[in-house]
Amino acid sequence: MKEASFPKNLWEEPFLRRLLFVPLALALSSCAVGPDYHRPAVETPLAFKWGNSPNAEKPSTGQDNVSVIEQQTASGKRLEGIRWKKALPQDAIAKGEWWKIFKDPLLDQLEAQLLVGNQQLKGIYAQVVEARSLVTQSLSNFFPHIGFYPFYSRLRFSQNQPFFFLQHPVVSPVFNPAGTQQIGFTQFQVGLPIYWNEWALPLAASYEADIWGRYRRELEAAKASAQATQAAYESLLLTLHAELATDYFSIRYIDAQLAVYRYMIDVFRDNLYLVQSRYDGGLANELDLARAKTDLANLQSQYIGLENTRAQIENAIAVLLGKPASSVKIASHPISGSPPVLPEYLPSDLLQRRPDVAQAERQMAAANADIGVALGAFFPSVNLLASVGLLSSTVEMLFNGSSRFWTLGPFVSLPIFEGGQLVAGLQQAKAAYQAAVANYRQGVLVAFQDVENALAALKILEAQQEAQQRTVAFAKDQFDVSLVRFKEGLVNYIEVDTTEQVWLNAQLLNLQILGERFIATVALIRALGGGWEDYSMRPVGANPKKKPASKS
Repeated sequence: MKEASFPKNLWEEPFLRRLLFVPLALALSSCAVGPDYHRPAVETPLAFKWGNSPNAEKPSTGQDNVSVIEQQTASGKRLEGIRWKKALPQDAIAKGEWWKIFKDPLLDQLEAQLLVGNQQLKGIYAQVVEARSLVTQSLSNFFPHIGFYPFYSRLRFSQNQPFFFLQHPVVSPVFNPAGTQQIGFTQFQVGLPIYWNEWALPLAASYEADIWGRYRRELEAAKASAQATQAAYESLLLTLHAELATDYFSIRYIDAQLAVYRYMIDVFRDNLYLVQSRYDGGLANELDLARAKTDLANLQSQYIGLENTRAQIENAIAVLLGKPASSVKIASHPISGSPPVLPEYLPSDLLQRRPDVAQAERQMAAANADIGVALGAFFPSVNLLASVGLLSSTVEMLFNGSSRFWTLGPFVSLPIFEGGQLVAGLQQAKAAYQAAVANYRQGVLVAFQDVENALAALKILEAQQEAQQRTVAFAKDQFDVSLVRFKEGLVNYIEVDTTEQVWLNAQLLNLQILGERFIATVALIRALGGGWEDYSMRPVGANPKKKPASKS
């Protein structure tokens, strides 16, 4: 009998060549099941109604009952100068160190420390690495899985099982080559032994042909999810930088208010000395003296309470920097000046750089690919299985040429009845995609709302501060007049007390508005997805209809 042997080359077998080429050809020529991804259209204006443009909305003077925007909306007309296009997230555009536009060295130092020490950033960065690893895992499905599985086993068979033949010796005579004379005896075993040894050194390989594109959809979903995680990292980074800047400017305008309190405490103390001296001379009554004492004590109490607010914000900054609250101390630095001025041209496509919008769009793409994965489960899977190695009942014979073996063949799996599991999975994937689309569109709407809110706050607060600065000046004049009248004995101290409180509140409100303007500028930068100095900007006086040239 001719001994079976391994062919020198597997490709010498015509059957094997056909067996391997057919699934490969199907995989290369087939299309992935499920819908191809197309980004849903979202209407986005090319300009903001509160932006720096000739048609920009102006703060109301209180004389108009209905604004131009409301009139156009009520009449069903589209806003003048507004055109619509499909949103294309561009969060990959470099945003730069946008906080440097405030030209504040201390803020620059704090922002740099945040980038190094913040623990939230470190946590989400680990998630980015994890998501990228999942892409590599999905990519591995396109390659054969090869493994070496050596093993040894010793079995004992039950003698009570049906058709068990116990091994026993059989003696047989041995004749000479002519067959005419018996020359001896030989003994051999018949039946199954009770104990069975097995030594094996197999090398196995398996490969599932991606005929229906299920693995391609899984890879597509993994890539989109990894991109969404990266966008989430960028979104958190932008949020933390903006939060730090907001807290920093909150401390600065609190420092300015504390400076006003210290100045006004001296003013109130001088007034108390004045009332006390007039009371001692019989020129002021006891009520005036009590009121002056109350005013000073109340102002001192407000000063202490404001210091507590500052301490809480300072501790929040420490957490953002990844440091213990006890180790961070921010020196007093009262706010002054004005926030950076907006560029002449602020196109709405800056909004496409927002990382949270990009994250929602990538999650939508991943959900779309998951539909293809769920749909691919309805189709048969074709696996090519192969193994080669050595197999023997004794270790001595393991490396003998007769111990080698090999197997090769396809394995097809076709779902027939799953109790509605596959249908439910497909419905779930489709519903998840619809939810992702809604979240994406909602994110775009909220993004434009954030920008319009910030732009409106900047314009309105600027106009409000102009009026408030006049209020401060008038209140100071009013207090000076009342103080002179009190010294001349023309009025009681109640008039000084009233004008003094008006002057104090006017100063505090003026500083609060200034701080809110800085914070609104930070909110605008955050709403736009970053700074604007390193982005395409139209030169002042350029044709508004001409597309701005890009700068790298």
